[in-house]
Amino acid sequence: MRRASLIILTISLLSTFVFAQKRTTIFGDAWIGVVESANENTREITLVNPNKKTETFTGVLKEGYQVKLKDGASRELKLSEIKPGLRLRVFYKSKTLEVEGQRKKVGVIERIDFLGRDEYTRLREMLKVQPSIPVSTATATFPKTDPLKLYLALEPKGLDQGMAKWADRWNKEQAAKYGRIEIVDDLTQADIALVVIWGRDESLISTVALTPDEAGLRSVNLTTVYLIGKDDKGLQLFAQHHGMSDGQHTDTAAQNLGATIEKRLRARSK
Repeated sequence: MRRASLIILTISLLSTFVFAQKRTTIFGDAWIGVVESANENTREITLVNPNKKTETFTGVLKEGYQVKLKDGASRELKLSEIKPGLRLRVFYKSKTLEVEGQRKKVGVIERIDFLGRDEYTRLREMLKVQPSIPVSTATATFPKTDPLKLYLALEPKGLDQGMAKWADRWNKEQAAKYGRIEIVDDLTQADIALVVIWGRDESLISTVALTPDEAGLRSVNLTTVYLIGKDDKGLQLFAQHHGMSDGQHTDTAAQNLGATIEKRLRARSK
């Protein structure tokens, strides 16, 4: 019963972070969306959910809001800089203010995070490719090269060593039948890439649940896994899923990640 409760807690928390456009966080209420408009006179910013245009949020940017520059300096953010089409995450508090001569309850925006162009921003950063490179669902078949050259971009520390052990085991036991795996250090040489990030691309926190083990309870973190191919059109997404990791049992995590690749290696020989 205890384990079931923890699993339910995990699912509930994941649902909050994965699906909700509006989110209640440890930092306050937050909303993620694309800028529809920004009014310099009223300081109102309207965001829209790009997947459901009827979902919108309008908030008022607090006076004197400062934005930090890359060199560490700060200056006041101008409303004219909030262009339509930008993806933002805003944190706000509900207050009663006077707007255009009328007092009304509004969401006062106290923090703005400028997000990337889509939900694959951190994926591109991990692969060190241009922010504008397209990411699309793979339509091509899984590469049939032998050896299959694999590039790793992994945030959890030690996971690269676990993947090396997995590849070595696969090559000893399965390569004769399904082909070898070769881990390479350069994305340009690779046939596929495995990317693992902590949280989600838009995560606010990473620790989402507790799970029981022999020693009691341990915290586990949400991870996002991408299996990527590439061609002259950009990055091709063969698989994307969310998992859980404590950042310690790297050999076990590597075996689970390797299974994602093994399935496709076996399928391509049919």
